[in-house]
Formats: sequence, structure tokens, C-alpha cells
Amino acid sequence: MLQLETVSKTYRNGFTALEPIDLRIEAGERVTIVGSSGCGKSTLLRLAAGLCPPSTGRVLLHGRPVIKPEPSVGFIFQEPRLMPWLTVEQNVAFGLRGPARHRHASVSSALLRVGLTAYGHYYPKQLSGGMAQRVAIARALASAPQLILLDEPFSALDAIKRAELQEHFLQLWESEQLSTLIVTHDVEEAIVLADRILVMQPHPGRITEELRLDLPLDNRREAPGFEALKKQLIQSLRPPSVGAGQTGADPAPFAVAHAIHG
Repeated sequence: MLQLETVSKTYRNGFTALEPIDLRIEAGERVTIVGSSGCGKSTLLRLAAGLCPPSTGRVLLHGRPVIKPEPSVGFIFQEPRLMPWLTVEQNVAFGLRGPARHRHASVSSALLRVGLTAYGHYYPKQLSGGMAQRVAIARALASAPQLILLDEPFSALDAIKRAELQEHFLQLWESEQLSTLIVTHDVEEAIVLADRILVMQPHPGRITEELRLDLPLDNRREAPGFEALKKQLIQSLRPPSVGAGQTGADPAPFAVAHAIHG
């Protein structure tokens, strides 16, 4: 479905954000990317979305080059980025094309899928943080995308709201069978939302490890092997010098509880 062929990114000032990366995401697959700050996670996502051009290689969607944002690819940012002067319905409809009745049907369907049918006439200031992010998800769903890219979509929420939206997103994924590529700084979130986890390291950004998950989807946090996988993932995220056995160093220099900030 989505394929990155030897894709890299070097900016005009000479900084290389990503060394050449090869990545393929199949239809219906859920992939998460985790890594420390500056490892190029968000850059990779922007390249996949057609928001910026690669320095080398190419991005393909169903075999066709991606050179600009496409309706078949939805993008969900860290903040909802709702327009405050528009209602929920108007925010979800923003950017849709076609006859008014088709746009209205798409908006109604998207709001139903995120549980916000009753809030169509609300304005963003009247919504909680979790509700606002659900509006952002609805906006991405309204164009009937085949692939959704998510850039740390739940990081601005408290732990309870984050867990609720994670479960809601899993339900959406099961019903829609969408392909997803998710950037997150939270190790537990990476495990809960993924079939496959990609670990990235910085300077320059590169994929250093791939973990395939065989844990059950239902109540994954309670599944046998979850804690062991979390520890393995945290170990994979450590800088190579730490993994090489340095003594006297913080055993997880950028870990806070189970979250890796990046």
C-alpha cells in the first residue's frame, strides 16, 4: 500500500534528518514509530503524507508517487487544530468536495463513528480536549481515507483520556480496517496500537529495530508478555553507548516512567 523507497531528508543547511529508509505498510496494517527527540519520526511522517519532498528516493501509494497531500491519506496532528470560528460539523466538513448532500452524509457518518453526533453544532471552545481530538479524527475519516497518519495524537491528554481515546481508536480500526502509521513517544501506546513497532535512533534518523507483535488486541495491557515487551522496547530505545554497557550512567536517560519523550 504505502512504500518508502530509500527515502532520506537533508535540509538546505546541510542537516540530515533521515538517512535512506525503506519501509512498506500493507493494507489494514497498524505500525507505530518510537524514538528519542530529534530522531526524525515526524519528518518521516511528513514525507509519507506528501507534506515535504524527500531528498532521495520516493514515496509510493498503491504504486503511484506521492508528491503532495492526497484525500486518500488522512493526517492527525498532536493538537486538534480546529478552527474556532467553525462548528464541529463545519470543521469536519472543511476541505471536502462534491455535492452538499454527499458532504453532509460524510460528516454525519464520521461524527457517528467517533461518538459525537450530538455535538455537531458545538464550537471548539465548548469541547473537552478528548472531544476536540475526536473531532480531528472525524475530520480525517470524513474523506474516506485508506491510510491515516498520526503524529503523537494523544500526547496532550491526561492518562485517563488518552487510554479512552486509544480504546476508541482501536474500535475504529477494527471496524474500518484502516492502515495506520502512528508516531508516539509513549512505549505503552506504541504496543497497544500496533501490529508492528519501528524503533528509530537519531544523528541521523534511522530505523534500528523492528518488533512484530503477537499479543491479543483485547485488553492488551493485561496480556502475558506485555511487561516483558515494554522492557524490551525501552532497552531498544536506549542510545547505543548505554546499551554497550557503560557504568555510572542513568539506565534510561530519556525515560520517564514508561514514556519515552521524542
